[in-house]
Amino acid sequence: MSAMSKAQKAKAEAYVKEAEGLLSKKGWFSSSKERNAEDAAESFEKAANAYKIGGLNQEAGDSYVKAAELYRDKLSDFNNASKSLNNAGTCYKKINPADAINAYRQAVSLYTDNARITQAAKLMKTIAELYEEEEIEDDGKSYIVCAIDAYEQASELFGMEDSKSSTSQCLSKIAELCSAALDPPDFTRASKIYDKLGRNCLGSNLLKFNAKGYFLQSILCNLAISDDVGAEQAIQKYESLDYTFGDSREGKFASALIDSVKGYDVEGFSQACFDYDRISKLNPWQTSILVKVKRTIDEGAEDDDDDSDVDLT
Repeated sequence: MSAMSKAQKAKAEAYVKEAEGLLSKKGWFSSSKERNAEDAAESFEKAANAYKIGGLNQEAGDSYVKAAELYRDKLSDFNNASKSLNNAGTCYKKINPADAINAYRQAVSLYTDNARITQAAKLMKTIAELYEEEEIEDDGKSYIVCAIDAYEQASELFGMEDSKSSTSQCLSKIAELCSAALDPPDFTRASKIYDKLGRNCLGSNLLKFNAKGYFLQSILCNLAISDDVGAEQAIQKYESLDYTFGDSREGKFASALIDSVKGYDVEGFSQACFDYDRISKLNPWQTSILVKVKRTIDEGAEDDDDDSDVDLT
């Protein structure tokens, strides 16, 4: 431990001792008890700051939580309570993501109870990202399921505030995780989400050009579960919603894929992928889904478990 860390730790411990002394004081009047609790909360916050400067993030988070508990339970100061829990989460995030999620969840609860929906939504999205990036399992559920649940809650909260862009980002993450990370994949749910996202885009002049991409992804999800009939019906539906879809690059690509799947035409499938990739580079999600689709029509690839070794083109 560096000299600065030692000095900050000593300072923090002095503030903690001060806070605990204030809480042990006996007061005859409720006003004096409230004052002691308020002063103790401030001392815990000072301790947390000193710990944080000293690089002691676990101790900093613990002190912020103690301050939050006083603000929430003794003082009914929900604004400072949520702020302290948020700060605790930020400290824990660097060393103990599971504790960060717990602190953030408590902050989300306070935000929602006090109609601070946007703050709750942003923090719930942070929770979802922590589950996904740190691969944290919770309550017996896989980290993917936890992340999907958290993104879903975030999307609902953003939706309450009519934050369309943030809502779409969360829904897109749900669809991506459902189709590419969940085991087994839930392509049906992903297809419905991409369908919804595409429809939402058509309602905006700024976003309507993004609709074709979402519609294509919805169709790819249909093909991934060998539902070429559903994929054909989807194309017809999207052509009725967007008259330019059939002649678009995405529409032609989808039609070529469906024809290849129906005809068990491996060469035609590979050529369609090659032609599309030359102009619009296939992203990793599209590539992984196309590999799954190709395996349904290419028996020679079924014995190979490594997606990277399957040649789409």
